Amino acid sequence: MNPFIRKLLVALVVALLTIVLTQEEILKLGLVQRLELASVDYRFQSRGERPAIPDSSHVVIVEVNDESFKSLPHRWPWPRSYYAHLIRNLKAAGAKAIGVDIILNGPDVYSPQNDDELRAAIRETGIVVLAGKMEAPQQGYELISANENYGNAFFPVDSSLGLVNIRNDADGVYRRYSPFWERVRSKSTNAVDTVRIPTFSFAVLNKYLGLPYNASAVNLKESFAFAGRTIPKYDPSSMLINFFGASGTFRRIKFVDVIDDESITTTEEASSGQETNTFSDPEYGNKYDGTFKDKIVLVGSTSPEDHDLFPVSIAQGLQQGDNMMYGVEIHANVIESVLQNNFLHRQSKTSEILLILLFSFLTFYSTSTLRSGRSKRHFVLELYGVLFVGFEILVIGVAALLLFTKNNFVMAGISPMVAVLGGYVASTAYNFVTERKQRLMIKSMFSTYVNPTVVDELIANPDKLKLGGERKQLTVLFSDIEGFTSISEKMQSEQLVGLLNEYFSEMSGIILQNNGTLDKFFGDAIIAFWGAPLPQEDHALRACITAIEMQQTLAQIRTRWQTEGKPIIYTRIGINTGEMVVGNMGGAEKFDYTVIGDSVNIASRLEGANKMYRTGIMVSETTYETVKQKILGRELDFISVKGRTEPLRTFELIQQRDDTLDPNLEKFLEYYSAGLRLYRARQWEEAETIFQEAFTLRSDDYPTRLHIERAAYFKLNPPPDDWNGVFELTTK
Repeated sequence: MNPFIRKLLVALVVALLTIVLTQEEILKLGLVQRLELASVDYRFQSRGERPAIPDSSHVVIVEVNDESFKSLPHRWPWPRSYYAHLIRNLKAAGAKAIGVDIILNGPDVYSPQNDDELRAAIRETGIVVLAGKMEAPQQGYELISANENYGNAFFPVDSSLGLVNIRNDADGVYRRYSPFWERVRSKSTNAVDTVRIPTFSFAVLNKYLGLPYNASAVNLKESFAFAGRTIPKYDPSSMLINFFGASGTFRRIKFVDVIDDESITTTEEASSGQETNTFSDPEYGNKYDGTFKDKIVLVGSTSPEDHDLFPVSIAQGLQQGDNMMYGVEIHANVIESVLQNNFLHRQSKTSEILLILLFSFLTFYSTSTLRSGRSKRHFVLELYGVLFVGFEILVIGVAALLLFTKNNFVMAGISPMVAVLGGYVASTAYNFVTERKQRLMIKSMFSTYVNPTVVDELIANPDKLKLGGERKQLTVLFSDIEGFTSISEKMQSEQLVGLLNEYFSEMSGIILQNNGTLDKFFGDAIIAFWGAPLPQEDHALRACITAIEMQQTLAQIRTRWQTEGKPIIYTRIGINTGEMVVGNMGGAEKFDYTVIGDSVNIASRLEGANKMYRTGIMVSETTYETVKQKILGRELDFISVKGRTEPLRTFELIQQRDDTLDPNLEKFLEYYSAGLRLYRARQWEEAETIFQEAFTLRSDDYPTRLHIERAAYFKLNPPPDDWNGVFELTTK
């Protein structure tokens, strides 16, 4: 499979897993959802208090607090006449709607007349909304009776009531607000119908905007439609509250200050004998300063003892518990958001999934590509990958924060971050599997024909290996056993296999020891090369040293085999240096790492040419010129091999120059070189004489004898004037 397609599929799997893990509709994995909610809280906290609150707010809070408990003569619960007095005073001060966020159930504890007075005030003003509550306001349907008053004894007065039930999230924090609760109501005919009861904030808005008391937001697919406004949904049944600030953001007026007029004597007035009348006295009074003019007034408790305190998304500080907000303040935030048409828009699921796909692919492909880069230090690539992942997470976090603070847009933050981390983890796993597979492939491919240290180097640095074919300057060695056919005919097959195995083991060991690549065994022949898969600047020298050591080792083997009664064998070696193609040759399932090209063929021809000169190691001029400072050799001849038009200048390798040179051999080489120079200069008689001197020193040297015979022949039969010393070789 194409590597790009494979990476694409892995990244797609990462994206799908991220979607499954992060989407609440698929898998309710509490940790991920809580992290997403916590990220929303962080955005609220970073944004801080919204401007123009409380001065331009539509909402004023009348708080039932400890100061009011101390200042009013009656103990809690107060007589209902207090609420009637409050409602009338607020109406007189210009309030447009009043929401009483206190459950008034059961009869007044002081006198039934107080209840009557409150009913009268509600009817007279026509601007009051009461708070109601249901025991199980969960999404779904539950049968309720036809005369249900939702826990408020004053509901029948004008039915302007809103439910104060708020649903919290899994972590206990209150972030969402439903415009209504949908219930099933029984009828006297035993039939049932569905009824929508507005929640407290929306019931107050109905009163403020002049809508019917039971007007309900229209439940659309992605939003709620209410009073000409489109309210984005956060989930199918609720909106996300756009908090304008922490607790205390909206203006608060004490309950006692609103009812303290000429008809009420507070405990402070009773003890001092002096009336202050904080509501009606122009010096103090809320009646005259416009505090309640055309406002929505919410009446609710701000006393911690009432336990009407809830954890929300925004806090006053960083201490635990700083995010607590009174229920009446939560309603104030919802009302103000609707009136200002200032809502939070949640990212659509489609775009969130696209974002997950984008970051899964981007992270996986980028980090896996980084890891495949070339670097001497692997940890540098890993560091780059970690920095890239960190940068992505930072970009997501900053984008989510800016979109929230500037555009009221709630972008999914955790799910794309999970996609980034998932992409990185998958990239790490993919890289590990790929590298392991590559290591196994390299090991299986090269362990049998290169030095183990070379295998280790390739595994540690696979970037040094190019497995496809490439053209390189290399040195190749061919070796073959002389007369192997006649030897094999005289031996049993088992004996022959044992003989070859011992021979191959010794020879291949020398090749691998000199960091050569063992190409193949071909019958009794061995093919090896140097300079690949790892580059070697001295590849020609390594090949020549190998050939010399092979011949030296074979001499020792012959001595041992002679005592064991085994056949005596000799081998011929040809070496050439030149440009050739190296790489994987074969099919997709079966291939060899080998070399091909004209330079390879020359080495094969040189190996065969040894037969004519009765030499053991013949190398090309390109090879010898590279190694002559380290290897002692002699020129043999100009030969023209089959398949080539240009002549080859060939050399025989003798020994390494560092080894001790036999004086007799040194003298012989001097004579031989002098004779060859005379031979090339067409001085046949002089050449013959010098060659005879060399032959005296080494009477078994066939190249010297061959040149003596040729010099004698050319004395009688001179070659053409254009003769260049080439001897035509007609066999392989």
